[in-house]
Amino acid sequence: MARSELDRQIDEGAETAALFVGRFLSGAPLSEQARAPGGLARWQHVLLRLVLLGWAGWAVWTWWWLEDHERVIWWSAGAVGVLVPLIVVVHIRGGARRRHMQALVVPMSLALKETMPAWDDAQRLAAVSIPLDRSFVKIALPDGWHGQDGHKEMLRDLVHARLGGRWSGEWNLKRYPFYVLFQPQKDKVVYEVPDRVDFFAPEVQDAIAKCRPGQLVLGIDDHADALIKEMTGESAMWGLSVGSGGGKSSFLQMIITQLVAQRATVIGIDVKQSSINCFKDVPGVHLYTDPGNIGDMRAAISWGAREVEARNYVKQQNPSKEFDRLTLVLEEGNEFGDASKEWWNENKEKGDPASDPIWGDIASIMRMGRHVNVTIIGVFQDLRESAVGNRGLRNMFRLLMLGNFNANQWKMIVNTSPVPESVDKAGRMLVIEGNRRVWIQVPYADPAAFSEHCLKLRKERGYSTADLYGSPPARSPQRLPSLLQVSRPLFTKETPQAIGVAEAADAALERVPAGQSRNEEERFTSEEAERCSERFTSEPASAGQPAEAAGTPALLEKEEAPAEERPELLTLAEVSRRFAEHGVELNPNTLRTHKLRRKDFPVGVMQDDGKERFTMKVIARYYDLAWPRDNSGDATEESVDGSPDHLSENAEPAE
Repeated sequence: MARSELDRQIDEGAETAALFVGRFLSGAPLSEQARAPGGLARWQHVLLRLVLLGWAGWAVWTWWWLEDHERVIWWSAGAVGVLVPLIVVVHIRGGARRRHMQALVVPMSLALKETMPAWDDAQRLAAVSIPLDRSFVKIALPDGWHGQDGHKEMLRDLVHARLGGRWSGEWNLKRYPFYVLFQPQKDKVVYEVPDRVDFFAPEVQDAIAKCRPGQLVLGIDDHADALIKEMTGESAMWGLSVGSGGGKSSFLQMIITQLVAQRATVIGIDVKQSSINCFKDVPGVHLYTDPGNIGDMRAAISWGAREVEARNYVKQQNPSKEFDRLTLVLEEGNEFGDASKEWWNENKEKGDPASDPIWGDIASIMRMGRHVNVTIIGVFQDLRESAVGNRGLRNMFRLLMLGNFNANQWKMIVNTSPVPESVDKAGRMLVIEGNRRVWIQVPYADPAAFSEHCLKLRKERGYSTADLYGSPPARSPQRLPSLLQVSRPLFTKETPQAIGVAEAADAALERVPAGQSRNEEERFTSEEAERCSERFTSEPASAGQPAEAAGTPALLEKEEAPAEERPELLTLAEVSRRFAEHGVELNPNTLRTHKLRRKDFPVGVMQDDGKERFTMKVIARYYDLAWPRDNSGDATEESVDGSPDHLSENAEPAE
């Protein structure tokens, strides 16, 4: 039976009505045109439509069935008065989201067509989720998507291009739902060590005040915090390997000041004579800084080792005994090692060990000192193993500080990779303790300010020697450097002439003229002039008086003693030292070389201990240091052993 036109229209109307109802109840757009992105969500549309449908039903029921027209009018007017402002506000606030969707989300979803060809535009739009604050970008991924053909890089580049900056992606390709989450990379905060730190700044002084006994402030790190380390336990011994100009002096001055504040005794060894001399008047700080008296420095170190021995014995008898701190500061360790080795080679006797034994005392302090509060700070320009006597002491410095170092020094001392770049700046040091490494800037102050502050601390906090079982060795008088001494050239035929105080004072104000021999005319101090006036006779020779009677050093007066007095027998090293006391430089190595190679060298007196010794008179006459020659250059006397006097191979002819 053929369907009529009316039936067909009825069917189409029913289908259209059903489609309308479905769209109405599902929140979909009522027309075929897609809803603009950025509006209300679908569930919000459903809620509004149901509310509108319910209100319409209530109004019809109340108006027609209950015939309560007034209620419908008043409720409708109230609903309109509330909903209209609300709709206006929602529309205005939704404008930002609509613009956000239209300017960013929709274009980005369209750009995903190449990387997600299996989805249509609506699916790709629903896959992109970007909040208004653009704090992240979340993109849903199709099943089986693995970023093949460079699609991962394309997505990352798309996000970088659309949002700017650098973004890091977190990919979830193993569990459903699959997605990629992009978040902006946070800029790393760059911390820098300050260029200069004042020791007396409030932040430094506050950190020092908070330190417990044994804790010391080393410097300020890259977080502007004070770096505090304990000079106790495994980190009791500190070693510095800092190149020239790296701030070693400032570091030592700062550390010694803090030690003084903790009532410690400090033994300072400094052949450079400049780093710690500002503490010379501070009680309890004993300085040995004369490079001409290396023996004093060695004696101070040996005394420290004996103190460790005594303290350990007392500790054994009384385990609860606590000692005040005793710290040995070894500045310029490389130079001290060389000077000490040279001193040992000059002064050792037959049967003594070839290696310098002073490093044995240092080793004893490092191994046994931390239990009795005795510590060492070793400062070197290059902390090589040979610089510490080849005794394995370098590894005992558990806290290391490096500055102005190179790659070879890092590999030799620390031996880790990669090698950090050194910062060649005064006071910039890298503190290494175990696996922790921290750059610091050492606080600085004027040396005079350190000295004044230490004197004030000693007065306020006191100082005690109760825990010292001996006294530090006395310091020898400082020896005048050879170029400042007044003496005639060695090993020549000239007679040493006397010098008066007036001539010595004049010589102190003069410099050596250009081209003149250093040994012929030397600058020297007024103090040395007074010493010379005491050693030498300035009376001129009278008529007929032997030449040797005029201007003869006091040394001759002692050597020409009555025959009944037995002459003193000395080693060659002691002979050299005695000559040096009288202003005559005679190297002991030269004496030993001549003794071995020259057949006419005087024969010494063999002692019971198997060692050969000499008198000052024999050596002086051999080198013509005290007995003059006549004008012809021939010897007027013979050597003690009967052989004629011999000059050095470098002897100059007589004028």
